Amino acid sequence: MITVTGVTMSSTSQTVYEIISGDPILQQCIARDIINFTKLAKKLKPIVSQILGHDTSIESIKMALIRYAYRLIEEGYTIGKEVLAILARSSIELRTGITIITIRSKAFHISIPILTKLAIKSRFIAVMQSITTATIVLDNDTADEFIKNIDNNDIIYVQRDQAAIVIVSPEDIMYTPGVIAYISNILAQNSINIIHIESCYTDTIIIVSRGDIQKAFDILMRYIDAAKKMLEIENRATRSHS
Repeated sequence: MITVTGVTMSSTSQTVYEIISGDPILQQCIARDIINFTKLAKKLKPIVSQILGHDTSIESIKMALIRYAYRLIEEGYTIGKEVLAILARSSIELRTGITIITIRSKAFHISIPILTKLAIKSRFIAVMQSITTATIVLDNDTADEFIKNIDNNDIIYVQRDQAAIVIVSPEDIMYTPGVIAYISNILAQNSINIIHIESCYTDTIIIVSRGDIQKAFDILMRYIDAAKKMLEIENRATRSHS
């Protein structure tokens, strides 16, 4: 028996869990109850049996799928069509060689003219101010110049050689709740730590470690592709019932 997030699972259940977890389209179909568990179990049987090294019954796979569906419902995995539509129309850009600089809030007014000057030649710049601190995200070269012009006592923390994912979405993202939460959840479920995240108009900027950047990019692209396919499936289902 295997335990996953506090739930004890048989080897069959664990195998089914891993297969479905790697396929966002199947996850959404199961969560939305638009899939036939018996037919899916029959399709998964050869794969599950091969992974386990022995023949597995369709019934045991079906039961594993049903348990998985209950978990998705309990975790609130199902997302609205509006969120899927935003994700389906989003694109992703990667930026490497990123430095995150956290400074004291009282030094922020000093940094503004410096940033204005550096912005002309900077490859990447993002700024967020909170009550006690301000976070400046710059490409490595620009960050070095910025740090030279700021009192070292005003610098709280510097994180070098990070990577940024910029998700460019349609304007509707500003009026659609749950998009950023869904994106964050996708990365968290895949053990990717978000170092910094901010949203500006239609852009969502996510900073992760350089070691996680390719994995994060691949996962998000997979979910964007899945969102497009899910909308196609739902539209076909709607037309067939009309």
